Amino acid sequence: MVYPITTAVAIFILISLYFIAYLMDRKFMKKINTSSITLMGMLIALIVILTNCIGNSGIFFNTRLMLGNFVLFLSGMMFGPVGGAIVGTLSWLIGLGFIQTFIHASILAMYVLYAMLGSLVFLFKSESKLTYVILVYSFLAIASFLMTFVAFPIASWASVGGERTFWQWMLLPKKFIVFPLDVLIEPLLIIPCFEVCLLLLKNNPTVEGKTWATRFGSLDHLFSKKRSKKIDSNTA
Repeated sequence: MVYPITTAVAIFILISLYFIAYLMDRKFMKKINTSSITLMGMLIALIVILTNCIGNSGIFFNTRLMLGNFVLFLSGMMFGPVGGAIVGTLSWLIGLGFIQTFIHASILAMYVLYAMLGSLVFLFKSESKLTYVILVYSFLAIASFLMTFVAFPIASWASVGGERTFWQWMLLPKKFIVFPLDVLIEPLLIIPCFEVCLLLLKNNPTVEGKTWATRFGSLDHLFSKKRSKKIDSNTA
């Protein structure tokens, strides 16, 4: 009974997340274009490769790692709650072909929530780089905590079961190693990748002006001046 009940709850949460995402960004479908779809497709492919093909292969000390999580968060920052939710859903569905363990809807709901939390970084206009960095670390910490200590334990408990209770799955020692590493490392990947992505979009104003992050205007004040000059010189 645990599996169907937790699956039903996860699906309800998933539908609720999509509804909230729509309320947050009702104009998403008007902003989407071919270039945006291409970028979203590239992010989806990257998530599948990093998480399902590399992270779940066990090559890192026989441990499965969600290496694509930072790309999920990045997709929400770039494309907003709706775009991030779509990227999260499609990357999970495509990744089913590579999953070698259990399948549970709680992971799908968490994929969507992970991306949506990324969009909250730019829910309001960031006035300083310090505020921007703090928001990235804060929302990433929340997303990583929910993935590590809620979504995965629920999926493991419902799918594998055995003699372990939910709390035993939740308090596995390795989770207390993975979680702080995620919180420390992922923002170090997210921040420069996001900067480079938007700087590269300067040559395509039809995309740059329609991203979730730039709906309040330019974000040049958040970027590294050295990186901005380097990108500008390479694209000149």
